[in-house]
Amino acid sequence: MKIAMIGWEYPPFKVGGLGTHCYGLTHGLADKNVHIDFYMPKLRQKVKSDNKNINIIEVGETEVYPYDRPDDKELGGKFFEAVYRYNDLLVQRVKGKYDLIHCHDWLTMKAAVALKEKMGVPLVLTVHSTEYDRSAWIYPNQWFVDIEREGMQKADRIIAVSEFTKRVIVEKYGIHPDKITVVHNAVYPIGEGEKRNLILFLGRLTIQKGPEFFLKAAKKVLEFEDARFVIAGAGDMLPRLIEQAVHMGISNKVIFTGKLTEEEVQHIYKISSIYVMPSVSEPFGITALEAISAGTPTIVSKSAGVSEVLKNCFKVDFWDTDEMANKIIALLRYDSLRDAMRQSSKREIQLFTWDRVAERTLDVYRGLA
Repeated sequence: MKIAMIGWEYPPFKVGGLGTHCYGLTHGLADKNVHIDFYMPKLRQKVKSDNKNINIIEVGETEVYPYDRPDDKELGGKFFEAVYRYNDLLVQRVKGKYDLIHCHDWLTMKAAVALKEKMGVPLVLTVHSTEYDRSAWIYPNQWFVDIEREGMQKADRIIAVSEFTKRVIVEKYGIHPDKITVVHNAVYPIGEGEKRNLILFLGRLTIQKGPEFFLKAAKKVLEFEDARFVIAGAGDMLPRLIEQAVHMGISNKVIFTGKLTEEEVQHIYKISSIYVMPSVSEPFGITALEAISAGTPTIVSKSAGVSEVLKNCFKVDFWDTDEMANKIIALLRYDSLRDAMRQSSKREIQLFTWDRVAERTLDVYRGLA
């Protein structure tokens, strides 16, 4: 079987969980003797394949990042122009004989629909997040929603990363549930390090990820416990979050790291005592699995897809910062609780393998053959 897979990020270029997913999925499929041509934007640093069944094909150049929002920066027409250009180039460059096309999220949907019609092959669409997620359900941009709806309508099959995302696709985009298969994400285990008294938030600093709720919980925790809170990542909310920490009088207890390298990300997971993911709307949340694989007890938002499948973690409403603080304090105070959660959750995530994700994805492919 030969697949044309089109996306917008692939390691070492990785903005979010989708880069991790594309790497894990392509390698899982390649191990099952599926041949993949992976199309992505051209980068300054050439992306090389490390598997004989995976061929990386770079297409044109674009400065558009998948999580950019034109109303956040002075992108204006350039943003939309770059998206359309990338899709036009994909339609021109994707050639050859394929059994099907597989695309990821909104940035490649227009090209995928055009290629399906041009080449006469089935289209599989994986939805990792929707405009409703990225906007935290506050004033979603209709331009994105319309692109997503068209792609979902034209796709032959849709893969959603959680039941949460499937419900959004059905309720907000009007797609029949029988067209959607849920395939939860997986993780490459990181390994443990020497723990320090650090409570970690790691992710894009956007309204979707809920970093302001992390700071509110930190303020409450620091009234009872001495600890350091780390906010790792970059995003448009960074200046506001720094100002919020100063205003709360906790800036001496909060560390803002900015964007981290892959090695730095793994290191911060390994040395943190607790990981908190307070997302307002999180289709899945691979970072929770990564933290657990590093032996870090984890607190996740009930609004995250990963909360559907993880049992050995604490779950809280993102807005309930009192309860979030209570759970952080409990993990800081009680070594036995922390150790029990660490051991049981590490056993649990052994089920989250990329081989399983590839097998379930291959089942979707076979259903279209």
